[in-house]
Parts: sequence; structure tokens; C-alpha cells
Amino acid sequence: MTEQRANKFQWISIVYLLLFVMAVFSPSLIQSGYFGIHEQHIEEALIFLFGIAGISIFMLYERMMEKKEKEHEAVVDACERAKRELVSSYQYIGSLNRQMDVLKKISNDTSISMYDQHELSKDLLKSLTVAASGSMGGVPALLRFIHIDKMRTEHEYFHTNDKSQNQALNVPNKELKRIHEQNLAYDMVGNNGKRWLAVPSDQSSDNIKAFMVIEDKTNEIEGFDPSIIKVFVNQAELINRALRNQDMENGSAIELIEQATKEVNGTVS
Repeated sequence: MTEQRANKFQWISIVYLLLFVMAVFSPSLIQSGYFGIHEQHIEEALIFLFGIAGISIFMLYERMMEKKEKEHEAVVDACERAKRELVSSYQYIGSLNRQMDVLKKISNDTSISMYDQHELSKDLLKSLTVAASGSMGGVPALLRFIHIDKMRTEHEYFHTNDKSQNQALNVPNKELKRIHEQNLAYDMVGNNGKRWLAVPSDQSSDNIKAFMVIEDKTNEIEGFDPSIIKVFVNQAELINRALRNQDMENGSAIELIEQATKEVNGTVS
């Protein structure tokens, strides 16, 4: 509670106390009648007025207390939600980093084939999509990589908890390109009456950029903090970059994954 609000509550208490004292001692304040009105009637009127004023102040005090309680609950809820989201994001980051460590170990110990490395990396990208969906309450999520200049979808990964929804989100690539060109941290896009929240990666590789798209069913995520989704989409972009570099240069998988791991460090700000 701020000092100004505390002083306001204190003054209300003092005024309420004064009204109570004046109502009690009103018979002593009125010694005779005025303007033809009997003394007893004046005393009754004063007690009534003091009572009405006291009730009004009490109601004002109660409303202020209710407002303060709602504000306190809103702050507590916001803190708890931020704590849950932060803990969830770090859990997902830790899980993904452990998976990358496992991938490095497998690359060193067993010299797995290029195909197997791609499959494991794809599993990581799918895990990122599932993680983004879970961080937003389980809504459908789509991780899409597009060629910015050609507006062509390179590949995408879709996740939903709704088994009846088999098709991915129908998000126009031109809307995603607009977000990239305007250098937005995130934006709402729509098509055929549906709305999605699109979060781009901070970097791109060979004009290929990652976008995490979350379905907006309740309009409750508009104006949200995109930092958690940024973690997932930035890691996805790094993994995709490692795969592309591996395809073009035929480099060592372990070196590429180590490079991606180093770049991931410190992505949460």
C-alpha cells in the first residue's frame, strides 16, 4: 500500500470517528430549540444526519478496500503467471539442451548416418513446437520456415491437442513476410475470420526465417510478452541453420551442434 493511500484510509477513519462522537454528544450540543423547532427534534435530525454521513463514509471505505483487494489479487495472479511461464520456459530450455547433448554424444560414439541426424533434429523441432503450444495453454501451434524472398514454405511442424484437427494452420506467408519486413517482435495475423499470433526468429539463414504461429481462440494472448515464444523459435532457427550448413558443407554434425548450443546460451533476456 502506498503512503498516499494509507493516509487516505487514516483520514476516513478519523472522520468516521468524529461523526460517531458528534452523534453521541448531539444532545449536549443542542441546548434549546431554533426557529420554532423543538430541541428534541433538532437532536433527532442531527443524529440522523450524522448516521447517514457515517454510513456513507463506511461504504466509501468498503469500496476502497474492495478495489485494493482486487488490485492485490491482480498483481499476485500476474506474478504467479509470470513465475509459471518462466519456470516452464527454463524447463523446456533445459530439456532441449539435454537433447542436444545426447545428439552430440551419439554423433561421437556411434557415428550415426546423415539420415539419423536429420531425424533427431526434426524431433527437436517438433519438441519446440510442442513446447510453444504448452507454454500458451495447449493451443494449436505451427513452426514454419519460409524463404523470405520467394514466400515459399520450406518445411513446417504442426502440433495440436485436438485429435479432430488434422490440418495445419492456414497462415498466409505474405503476412509472415510483412512481420519480417516491419521488424516486429510479433503480430496478429488473420485469414477467413481466424486469428493467429506470429512470432519470428531474431535471425535468418540464407533468407530462410523461422516463425512460431499460435492460434488465438480467446483473444486473451493479444498484447502478451513474446519472450518465451522467442526462446523456442530462436532455437528452432539455430537447429535449422545447423542442418542447412551440414547439407551444404557436409561438415561434422558434432561441430555444428556445438556451435548452435553456444549461440543458444543467453537467449532468455
